[in-house]
Amino acid sequence: MRMRSKSLTAGLTLLGIVVLPAIGARQERKEEQRPLDPSVVAIRLMLGVGDRQTRPWNGRVQLDRGEVLGVEGWRFRQGDQVTGRDSWEARSHLVRKTAGKKGAVPTPKAKVTGPSTVGPQVTPNGVIVSLKAPEDATLTVTTDHGNFEVKLADLADGSPHRYLDGQVAAQRIPTGVPLIESNDQEDFPAAASDGRGGAWVVYVRHQPRGPEVSESFREPPKSFANFVPEGGGDQIRLLHFADGKPGEPIEVTGEGLDVWRPAVAVDGEGKVIVAWAENRDGNWDLYQRRYDPARPSWSEPKRLTTNKSTDTDVVLATAPDGTVWMAWQSWIDGQADIWLAPVENPERAVRISETPANEWSPALAIDQGGRIHVAYDSYLAGNYDIVLRTRGADGRLGAPIAITNSPRYEARPSLATDARGRVWIAYEERTENWGKDAENLISGQGTTLYRAAAVRVRCLDGGRLLDAPDPVGQASEALRSLNSYPRLAVDRSGRVWLTFRHREEAIWGNNAVMVVGGVWLEYATSLAGEQWTIPLPLPRSDGLLDNRPALVVPGDGPVLVFYSTDGRLRHEVEFTPELTRRFWAHSGTPGNPQSSFNEDLQVAALTPIPASKGQAEPTLRPASPVNEVAPVVHPNEAVDVQRMRAYRIQAGGKTYRLLRGEFHRHSELSQDGGSDGSLEDMWRYALDAGRLDWIGNGDHDNGGGKEYTWWLVQKTTDLYHIPPAFVPMFCYERSVAYPGGHRNVMFARRGVRTLPRLVDEKGVRDDVNGVDEDAAMLYAYLRELGGICAAHTTATGMGTDWRANDPKVEPVVEIFQGHRNSYEHLGAPRAARSPQEAIGGWRPLGMVWNALALQYRLGFQSSSDHISTHISFAVALAEDTTREAILDAFRRRHCYGATDNIVLDVRSGEHLMGDEFEANGPVSLRIFAHGTRPIARVDIIKDFVYVYSGEPKTERVAFQWTDEEKRPAGLSWYYVRVLQDDGEIAWGSPFWVRRTEASTAGR
Repeated sequence: MRMRSKSLTAGLTLLGIVVLPAIGARQERKEEQRPLDPSVVAIRLMLGVGDRQTRPWNGRVQLDRGEVLGVEGWRFRQGDQVTGRDSWEARSHLVRKTAGKKGAVPTPKAKVTGPSTVGPQVTPNGVIVSLKAPEDATLTVTTDHGNFEVKLADLADGSPHRYLDGQVAAQRIPTGVPLIESNDQEDFPAAASDGRGGAWVVYVRHQPRGPEVSESFREPPKSFANFVPEGGGDQIRLLHFADGKPGEPIEVTGEGLDVWRPAVAVDGEGKVIVAWAENRDGNWDLYQRRYDPARPSWSEPKRLTTNKSTDTDVVLATAPDGTVWMAWQSWIDGQADIWLAPVENPERAVRISETPANEWSPALAIDQGGRIHVAYDSYLAGNYDIVLRTRGADGRLGAPIAITNSPRYEARPSLATDARGRVWIAYEERTENWGKDAENLISGQGTTLYRAAAVRVRCLDGGRLLDAPDPVGQASEALRSLNSYPRLAVDRSGRVWLTFRHREEAIWGNNAVMVVGGVWLEYATSLAGEQWTIPLPLPRSDGLLDNRPALVVPGDGPVLVFYSTDGRLRHEVEFTPELTRRFWAHSGTPGNPQSSFNEDLQVAALTPIPASKGQAEPTLRPASPVNEVAPVVHPNEAVDVQRMRAYRIQAGGKTYRLLRGEFHRHSELSQDGGSDGSLEDMWRYALDAGRLDWIGNGDHDNGGGKEYTWWLVQKTTDLYHIPPAFVPMFCYERSVAYPGGHRNVMFARRGVRTLPRLVDEKGVRDDVNGVDEDAAMLYAYLRELGGICAAHTTATGMGTDWRANDPKVEPVVEIFQGHRNSYEHLGAPRAARSPQEAIGGWRPLGMVWNALALQYRLGFQSSSDHISTHISFAVALAEDTTREAILDAFRRRHCYGATDNIVLDVRSGEHLMGDEFEANGPVSLRIFAHGTRPIARVDIIKDFVYVYSGEPKTERVAFQWTDEEKRPAGLSWYYVRVLQDDGEIAWGSPFWVRRTEASTAGR
């Protein structure tokens, strides 16, 4: 385990954080790190395949010829250990507390989405055995349950072979070694060949801003000032990988910065060029330094872009004449384009993409003839398509070439060229109507962000577009779905190599371990003749979905892969009663100063498996024409969105606009986010498929309270801050089970850490003699630091019985969420009527009307939560397109919730919905609504009574209603609900009106 300093431990104690002993797997015996040797054979042994209960799988290996170099754990937990160079003690492990019930088989849809409580209760353990042996050697394996022999020749095709009646599976995998392991986070590697057999590797080193993990409190802190910590931050480093070993890291920048995804290349003079995006004073620009390894010395940092918005995602490549070129994404006037320029002459930049849509993920490759190829994906057609554009050796820019043009999601290209000048393009494919209307209660319209994912490869040979075979065509059934983030390289022999990210598992709700989230691994394959080789997992590649290895073709030797890992599969911790309490009190994996979940860098060598040697020339076929047509979910969406953006409200001498968004969108960072897609998917959804004006990340404590995932959320919230077009907020979900309730937190400023729970030996202190002390601590934190919160799924097991509310910091409630139901009142549209209809539990005391009965002042908003897309909108009536204005709108309850792009404007005199005021006469409401379909019904609810219901059956509704009910003086609340003929709804926030004299009008 990684030990932190005593000073950090003291700081944690001051914050009220409980420092506990290490809880991860037992430290394996450390030996001097061996260099990467491509001739080493790595065999993965999966032990306990099919076990129904956990049992020991202790073992030892022996070679008849050659040498056993070492053993390491594949999925070791506490109690598992390497006992020698050739032996281990390990057992198969629980992954679910109980096995899935007989017949409880997930539907095909559920299988590809997950996470799931259904499945095996026990998972195999495993070891990786490293050998130096001839191809015809035999490995003898001795275990508690029998002995067997593995002939290396039997593993030549890469497929797993079974032994001991199928209880053990052996498979040859790429050999790899750790590159950098430290207390800090090392992430985002990029690499370039040094022209010999090594590589230059650049990466981001991150030091924590505040504690690495915020643990729970036993007593509320007197001040929350420490939740806006200082220090920490990013640094870019460079190292030279040669002779199988990394050199000492070289500082490219100082510490404490805010940077994003560096890139590296080597110019014609052998100098190393490093470029990166950096946030200075709220503006992201590109910067560059040049390193001369011969001296050694650095040039001064040089600013490459001066755009007032975000420049990011820079990639580099070197031309035959030694010039280093860069491509990047630049946001100008609210739109993202791809640009190209020589690094040393950025003023010669040319815009590669010339459409009104957003373009993403630039990839860059330069062939031996000097042609510069830039690929990217574009949302021009209302879905992502891959586009390639080439700058000829004569400097002329060719026309854009559509590499894909189907209605499916086709994005994140990776490029490589071969000696024949062919351009290879790998990309990710997902479903059509990506990010459009999808939820638990509807089907057949849109699709969620991560329902399915596949990797595809195409080749442009002159003017011919060719398809490569399916990269997972030879893989097992389990490996044929949920594959993403492809990376390409062509080695010196012409063999095409591909790596991709695969979701290995996602268990939630019945998990036996404190999961960090879904588990993704990196797989590698190569194109050999008519098919790809069987994909093989890279060692120690477990981590997040969005992981983009750097593939390098060195001047000598095999393809090298540099990648990061956080160890989430290799450092699992089984529940104990104490850890169960901590886990559920923490909304994720609780950490401590010895936490193992830490980004480190690895390197692996890709060598052809023996059975595929000599079969490098691929067999390709002409790309199939696109014949499919996807139904358009919202044919008038552009008009609907523009109508909302153009609408203005003049009231009380102020002007308000409608800003659509949500602050409850999960991603890969949540422990239950294995089906939500990556953090970048969230931003793409908001900017393109959702066409939102703002969004807030809703991951649980921004990733279980871990500083690094919080930092990534905070960083990208600034990276995609594109005012005035898009203004994201700093948010997170803070979850406490009923009766305390889940709440989403919002801030307008960067830098506030997530708040842990207030606990005792029983759990969260949300029911201390009927008092929610944890919520009181949350309210104090929000008051001091300037945030707000909103309860969600209030009538479920995640909800509340309304035992706590502070109107200053909890001014709104999520009345509807796309992932589940409406919580307006029993019998309301989209609300569950019985426990059988409730998604997430049945707690009817949490219906919003019960909060109104307690005289709570709560505005209404709607957000997505998990999975669901495009049917949950929180609309802020804001005075400006700023973070402060959005927060102020919700604080004043100037907002409404909707399931579609419905304009709703309800006023009483100069008062907006959400206001509280006094009236000395009849209350009148002026209602305007413009739907996306005819409005079937308009309801006005006053004090639990439907006092008006009209059926206009038109898209546009405008009228005034006056309350003619005879009532004594006092407080009443009113709100308007609009229901379209297609079932879409808008809920206006209530007015609270105190009549100073009795009403005598009407009945």
